[in-house]
Amino acid sequence: MESFLNKNTGIIRKKDRELYSKIYESESRMNISVFTSKNGDIVPSVEVNSRNLFIHSRFDPYKEAERFIAGIDPSKFDLFIVFGFGFGYHIELLLKKINPDALILIIDKEASMVREALTHRDLALLVSDERVVMLIDPDEDQIAETLKGKSSKRVSFLSHRGSFQVSPEYYNNIRQIVKSYLSVKEVNIATLSRFEKTWTANIARNIKEFVRLPGADMFYDKFRGMPALIAGAGPSLNKSLEFIKDNQDRIIIICVDTSYRILQRNGISPHFCLTVDPQIINARYFEDCTFENTVFVTDPAVHPSVFRLINGRISTVGMAFDMMKWVEEFTGPKGELAYGGSVTTNAYDFAKRIGASPVIMAGQDLAFTDRLAHARGSYLDEEVHLRTDRFYNAHMKNRFQLTALPKIKVKGIRSPEVITNQKLMIFLNWFEKRNDPDLINATWDGAFIKGVNHSSLNEIALPDLNRNIFDLIQDLYSESQNDLSSAASASNELLKKCRQMSDELDSLLPVFERAVKLSDEMAGMMKENRKDSKLDYILKKLSETDKILESKNTLKDLIGFTIQRIIHTITEGYEIDENDEKISNEELVAKKSHYFYKGILEGSEFNSKILKKMITLLAENSWIFNKG
Repeated sequence: MESFLNKNTGIIRKKDRELYSKIYESESRMNISVFTSKNGDIVPSVEVNSRNLFIHSRFDPYKEAERFIAGIDPSKFDLFIVFGFGFGYHIELLLKKINPDALILIIDKEASMVREALTHRDLALLVSDERVVMLIDPDEDQIAETLKGKSSKRVSFLSHRGSFQVSPEYYNNIRQIVKSYLSVKEVNIATLSRFEKTWTANIARNIKEFVRLPGADMFYDKFRGMPALIAGAGPSLNKSLEFIKDNQDRIIIICVDTSYRILQRNGISPHFCLTVDPQIINARYFEDCTFENTVFVTDPAVHPSVFRLINGRISTVGMAFDMMKWVEEFTGPKGELAYGGSVTTNAYDFAKRIGASPVIMAGQDLAFTDRLAHARGSYLDEEVHLRTDRFYNAHMKNRFQLTALPKIKVKGIRSPEVITNQKLMIFLNWFEKRNDPDLINATWDGAFIKGVNHSSLNEIALPDLNRNIFDLIQDLYSESQNDLSSAASASNELLKKCRQMSDELDSLLPVFERAVKLSDEMAGMMKENRKDSKLDYILKKLSETDKILESKNTLKDLIGFTIQRIIHTITEGYEIDENDEKISNEELVAKKSHYFYKGILEGSEFNSKILKKMITLLAENSWIFNKG
């Protein structure tokens, strides 16, 4: 048996030293016994609540493994994620069925179980196979690193019954984390596809406002030790309105665009309101609203209608995208803000940056509480009624939102369990990762967030503040507003830069057009399996194109920003066409090369228009400043 362990772990040590260390260094959390099955194979059992649970069949573990994989069509998947290793019988048989280029990712909770398997069985062929990757009790970073570049693969999730029965909660949770990661990658690709050009276009259309508006960093660290409440637009927000109204002079109220009108209509004037989404529907949240004392904190990529509709004080944060940071070289920094996919995550980060403590959340359901998607009275809630008729009523609309993505049941704050989905789970996981002891979730009901303090609003003691919050905000805002001369200077310098970049980009368009033709020709040669001296010529010219683009630092970043979907499609291994798996590797590489250069050309043509738009608006700025 010792010889099995040395042989197996010797292979693992060469292949994965971290896994080797985990097998040897982790302390056993299980009472494992080893038995011989009826047919002579070695099987483990684990004592759970005074019961011995066998991890594999006591009669024939191989026959049980055959049943485990009998319903799997290996041709339909190229990534198999198996939850539970046991003694590996099911993995051995799975390896015999899958394609040569497929992968098996094994996730097991217990290092001691894996060590027992390596001690009692000769698993050299299994652990040496390059198609096998094993993780033992991984954290989310390890899962993300292991799955990097694999989110486009066709995935089969397999739960080993014997392992699952010992630790059902653990394996349910780890499966959910893995699915969430893969969903995030899919969401990111879809988001880039939908919004990458919208973000750039909105920034260009908002350039006049971005130059003249003060940065949100004027408020950073100025409210140290003062409590803040973030009002989300979750279904249970209405349960918290009375508390918020009664205490609005004793707490900094930070709302999101979705919840602004709810608070206002209930006699609550938020101190800050965050809006970051590029879609026009987010601008409509401010229709028919009054603005009074609230300061609106905006992302430069919001829909331009936001600046037309808000008749009040506005500040802006800096560029969220490194590719657009060059703008701030002229305007100066405006203040960073972390993004977690939801405007409520921005609101939380803003509260932390201004120094608020504690940070309290209300209306952060992250679930369909009472089978609703949003709080009553929000714009999105009213939209439900505007978009319905006698054949498609509000109840049916809510049902659609509830079932648009697969339902997930999680522990509730007050309810035993609530319904959420993968999209909301992304935000829930984001808050869990903050590990912030100063964060209190006082949402009435919704998804329970692990690692976060939960409390009802009435249990929170609020101090009496020694000064009026709005007065402090007004003083800071007045001090930080850009004077006309500095805004005019920034606008003029930025205008010069945009003109220079526009001229450079126009001169590069013919170069990129040629690269597209050459890469298309190369793809045709690979398809015909034709390699001659022309191939060397094409590769040389494409390399020259790469060097030219690489030398244009700012332009490279600007173009790169608007082709992120294409870059992710290539780097994450997504197929360009659904039949790409049938073509040779050389043809696929050439096809991706053509896809990339075509994207560069399209991105350059788009950015040429964007720069010209910025030039027009900044020239208008100069005229206004000079007239003033």
